[in-house]
Amino acid sequence: MISTLHNSICTLRWRNATRIYRRVLSSSSTSTIEMTANTKTLAEAILAPLESTPSSTSTTDTKQITKAMMKQRQALSKAITLIESHSIKHMQQGDLLLNHVIQHQDASRKAFRVGIAGAPGAGKSSLIESLGKYILNEYDLELKMAVVCIDPSSSQTGGSILGDKTRMMELSHHPRAFVRPSPSKGVLGGLSSYSNDVVSLCEAAGYDFIIVETVGLGQSEVDISQVVDMTILVVSPAGGDGLQGVKKGILEVADIILVNKADGHLLQAAKMTKNEYKGATCYFRSRMDEWPVPPVLLASAETGDGLKELWQEISKYKSIVLKNGFFQKKRTSQSRYWMWSHMQELLTRKIHSDEKIRETATDLEKALEEGALAPRAAATDLFNLISRSFKQ
Repeated sequence: MISTLHNSICTLRWRNATRIYRRVLSSSSTSTIEMTANTKTLAEAILAPLESTPSSTSTTDTKQITKAMMKQRQALSKAITLIESHSIKHMQQGDLLLNHVIQHQDASRKAFRVGIAGAPGAGKSSLIESLGKYILNEYDLELKMAVVCIDPSSSQTGGSILGDKTRMMELSHHPRAFVRPSPSKGVLGGLSSYSNDVVSLCEAAGYDFIIVETVGLGQSEVDISQVVDMTILVVSPAGGDGLQGVKKGILEVADIILVNKADGHLLQAAKMTKNEYKGATCYFRSRMDEWPVPPVLLASAETGDGLKELWQEISKYKSIVLKNGFFQKKRTSQSRYWMWSHMQELLTRKIHSDEKIRETATDLEKALEEGALAPRAAATDLFNLISRSFKQ
């Protein structure tokens, strides 16, 4: 009886979440995009040059694609969908699009990317909603903002609700904001393998400030530093003991530590948590003389308290890294990282597509199941076979 009731409640929650998300998409598309009779046709035609071979795609075509992405969100959304696809044809087109966009991007105009990391329930989405509204409505009336939300995917079905947009109702309706949920597709590092490509497209589309929200797996989210220019770690009041501050991982790449939910009955707990993290920052290694340790701040996404101070620290950090050259140095390091990351992905696909290697792998898996071989020895045998296949 209890099990049946639990399943019924879960089903109702899923249906309600789906209905809410559909309403958000519907209202957002009608309120922020100029919908004409030929909008869909135009968006589909934007990427038509990519159907041709790389050699026949001109610089003019690429400029038209970039210009279209800057004018229409639907064009940018379609380009991102192309990048996220696992279809071989779409991957080839996506590689072509990214290569041309990066080659012809205005080097003098680069967006500032901020990563929001933290454990589930820390209030990351609510914080982004409040901070985004503050920046767009009170601080800069011309700035364009993009938000890329990485949603967790099911380990069983591979599906994702993509529901983070429902927590950013007002921001997703803003005419100068673009909110895009993306599935993690089982990646545990808090980011998907194409997150950097999605952010690059948003930058090429003319967005000045880009926020990347990770899946929310706590200390395993260190990969976020390979996509953004600065990382903000969001923690909850009394979210862990003092030892959390000295653990390796996400804390080492955090440029700002923000204690969220500093309001109401949690205010005192938030102040205590702030002091704990502030004391722990003395163990951190300094990456820049101008920014020796990450500041620890208090904020409330609900009341808006602390958002001004947070934005001031973000602006201060941005000014420092642009002046001392750390910004460009980090972008170059990130490009190297993603080159090797994509290389590993391509090698994996190549290996899995080889019939002989697949057959050998199946035999080795059977040997592992029977206890006739150790995993390390099986991996060595498979590696030797792959090495020989590359030499042929």
